[in-house]
Amino acid sequence: MNCEGQDCGLTEHTKAQCAPGGEFENYLSFSQADRWISSTMQRVELDVAKGFADYRLDNVAGSIYQFIWDEFCDWYLEIAKVQIQQGSDAQKRATRRTLIRTLEAILRLAHPLIPFITEELWQKVAPVAGKGGAFVGMAAYPQSQPEKIDPQAEAHVAKLKTLVDACRNLRGEMKVSPATRLPLLVVGDGDFVQAIAPVLKSLAKLSEVKVYASEAQWVAAAEAAPVAVVGDARVCLYMAVDAVAEKARLAKEVSRLEGELAKVQAKLANETFVAKVPPAVLEQERKRLIEFTATLGKIREQLARLK
Repeated sequence: MNCEGQDCGLTEHTKAQCAPGGEFENYLSFSQADRWISSTMQRVELDVAKGFADYRLDNVAGSIYQFIWDEFCDWYLEIAKVQIQQGSDAQKRATRRTLIRTLEAILRLAHPLIPFITEELWQKVAPVAGKGGAFVGMAAYPQSQPEKIDPQAEAHVAKLKTLVDACRNLRGEMKVSPATRLPLLVVGDGDFVQAIAPVLKSLAKLSEVKVYASEAQWVAAAEAAPVAVVGDARVCLYMAVDAVAEKARLAKEVSRLEGELAKVQAKLANETFVAKVPPAVLEQERKRLIEFTATLGKIREQLARLK
């Protein structure tokens, strides 16, 4: 664990002390991701309290599971690695504090559901987190603190997630191995992208992040690479390709998709088919029509840029 034997910034402090000019200004520097996971934790604690009040243990378990795996493990742990590797001393302390305090709160939150697992982990985590109590069952059960909900931090991380997902989708479109690191070329929303570049490089497996101020420069650099639009930004993963071979590949894919699209259109134009098939099947065919149309449009755009 990156927190054992390290300064985890556990000295108690107030918001005033951590404000600019406060005595902890250079001791703890919480990132937007730190504030986001703490904010999300408050929302989960609210959901769990409601679940217990409504006797819906399935909702309690679902909320805790989703937070642990989808937010804490999938996102925050990966972001925290970058912050601990590349951050300042104050940023590292804040990240360690957030890591260990979130983990010990998770153990207290999940204890009614998985008591043997949480007790075993508590014996190792509690001393590092500066928490007393010989057993996790003796510690206070987490209570939500709505004042710690931070919509700005939540919006920041949501935007980061969207960019990472866009990079992963582009990699999939290009059929590039996750082990291959490619440069990300960006135009628009430059300040935000520059601010998150270290985390973006790590989570999206990028070799570098290049931000262009000029649309013309970005278009020239991007060449025929697939493009994704994320808010005010346009992004692409650059990889040198054989233009002739790529044209042939894209033309073949256009032909295949046109055939699939024609089949779906024929089915939906058939009144007998529409009248007899189950609604779920009809809905699936309509979704396929939308997906094929969107994909075909993207590939034709790439082909046009190559030509």
